[in-house]
Amino acid sequence: MNNVKINMDTIKFHEKLPGEREIHVRSGFRILHFQRGISYEALNQIVPRTFNYYSLCHLIEGEGWYWTPGNEIRYLSAGDGIFSTPGFIQSYGGHNSRFVEDFICFDGPIADFLFQSGVIRDGIIKVGKIRRLLPVIKEALNLSDSGQISANGTLQMLLYDLYRENLHEFNTQSQNGIDKLINRLSASSNQWWAVSEMADYCHLSENQFRRLFKTRTGMSPKHYADCLKMQIAAERLLSSKDPLDIIAEELGYADRYHFSKVFKRIKGISPNLFRKTYPMV
Repeated sequence: MNNVKINMDTIKFHEKLPGEREIHVRSGFRILHFQRGISYEALNQIVPRTFNYYSLCHLIEGEGWYWTPGNEIRYLSAGDGIFSTPGFIQSYGGHNSRFVEDFICFDGPIADFLFQSGVIRDGIIKVGKIRRLLPVIKEALNLSDSGQISANGTLQMLLYDLYRENLHEFNTQSQNGIDKLINRLSASSNQWWAVSEMADYCHLSENQFRRLFKTRTGMSPKHYADCLKMQIAAERLLSSKDPLDIIAEELGYADRYHFSKVFKRIKGISPNLFRKTYPMV
């Protein structure tokens, strides 16, 4: 969609709606807002936005596009859904047609747990042609405590069902994101990455990211980053006569002492002894 423009001047922030009741506090889950069959004109401008709640959108008619910072636009068709989590920057709209959706917004400690455990994650999912949000909305229209509890339970069951149905796709996307991160780490050896930044790069929660990264590499993210820097340092030590200060600076270390400490922890010997023990022939 070459004619889509990106307006990064302002990120639209969607505030949480008021109206939390005791039943929501006690149950740890609240359905905030919903819409059935709401229709939008095609949109040819990316307007970054973020919510401070969770949102599940189901495209029921038309075609759409989906954008997140640093990634190419992806396209949607009827039956696709979009998860958005608090603070995540994204934009989506109709692609050459009207965009008709059902959506539900929700929050609460249980929603946070579902996000942290990987049941909810940002991005596109398969929902199907059946309008599966409608039974939840119908129950949520019963404003009694029992009606709210019933709606909460039905939505949570739907979230678990969508997780199981999309698990293979989730894992594939996550592994692709981790592979992309690994390439990025290799290409930016002078950059420091916090684990939270790595997780954000892969569009995963920290718990999900740590688990999947360990499965993919056999190492924790921090240890992998340290080992990568020290592997590059070892090459530099043997292929040049540059002092440790220069090599340390190239790898993003503030001083040679911190660099030397990490090198010895990873390689088992000091940088100077490594250079003397394994000289270039």
